[in-house]
Amino acid sequence: MALLALLSEFNRAVPRDVIIHHVHHGVAEAADEWAEFVATEAEKRGFACRIHRVALERGPEFERRAREARYEVVSQAMKPGDVAMTGHHQDDQIETLLLRLAQGSGLIGLAGIPVARTLGEGVLVRPLLSLTRRQLRQLVAARNIPFVTDPSNEDTGFRRNFIRLQFLPALLRVAPTARRALLALSKRASEQVFTAGELLGDRLPTAETDSVPMAATESLIGWQVRFFAQSRGLFAPSTDQITEFARQCRMALEDRMPEVALAEGQAVVRRWGGRLYWVDLSAWPDPVDTEWHCECHLAPHQVERVSIPGGVLRLESGPASEHVSIYVGVRGRSFRLNRRRPMHSLKQLAQTLSIPPWQRGVAPLLASGDCILGWGSADAREQGLIPHGLKWEWEMLPRHTGQSTVS
Repeated sequence: MALLALLSEFNRAVPRDVIIHHVHHGVAEAADEWAEFVATEAEKRGFACRIHRVALERGPEFERRAREARYEVVSQAMKPGDVAMTGHHQDDQIETLLLRLAQGSGLIGLAGIPVARTLGEGVLVRPLLSLTRRQLRQLVAARNIPFVTDPSNEDTGFRRNFIRLQFLPALLRVAPTARRALLALSKRASEQVFTAGELLGDRLPTAETDSVPMAATESLIGWQVRFFAQSRGLFAPSTDQITEFARQCRMALEDRMPEVALAEGQAVVRRWGGRLYWVDLSAWPDPVDTEWHCECHLAPHQVERVSIPGGVLRLESGPASEHVSIYVGVRGRSFRLNRRRPMHSLKQLAQTLSIPPWQRGVAPLLASGDCILGWGSADAREQGLIPHGLKWEWEMLPRHTGQSTVS
């Protein structure tokens, strides 16, 4: 409500299209009343309001599941150029730092809640992070602004509530400067993380990248591992593990594939061919035991979905008809890169197209006669003035749960 009041005042001076998003978790008895309250307060200020209802049940990891549900629904509503704002404040930051310290977080985690980050196609901004909870309560009291207190905030069964209501007050009694020290720690961590990101440049892993060129030094390779983990919402491996992995990346022969495990072995960061790869082991289907092959003929502007081992291949032709040979787990064959080029072995083609070894037995290979068109997400066709008509999208059926699409 403090954020809403400040935004309303700002909007009178600098008008913008404003939408208030409220997430109805469906678990509190008064949830309907809260949604109505938010809609009324938004209407008073001339703002549109959207109520998002999510299906949640209380139980293990409720805080995490609720947080992820909130960001997901707002993310889906974001368009390019949109800015979302949340009311996170300085006390939220300190509680987050204490939680992450208890979890053994590294420097990226100790950087705390960022002031800004991407969200969907827009940007998420937290303009109140420098203000305390007390200051915001004074603001709403001075302006006689109504607000709602969620009674679950008093439940110390939730870790954050326990830190807020019991642990932090006890800590401040014996260490009165603890708040200032925690914020200083966060500032130093943020500076180091920012510096590492700047040094990595286009070698910085993000949630949208599954591979990046390997950094030049062992220290920066270690930061790449940490950024890979952070971008996927996971804890990084221990410093010893990261240090050993970085050493192997620099010292191991080219035909070796050093790796470091994350998420209890469900994912790894792996070096191959001068690049670091994020490999979600639970998402990749098992390689086929014997070669699978089929032929597919498409008329002009036809879309065809072909079931293949471990997934589905969606093919779409352009103005011309297409005849495509599809292979999974291809073995003992040779193909040309175009009709004027010599035949190449599968190993030579994989190296040319940068197909990592763990993908070769799973990713579909597409060919027209003896000319390779593509392998997995790699397009082997030479790019000319006239764009190629055939498009494809490979949807993996993961070994365990969830879905993954490579296009």
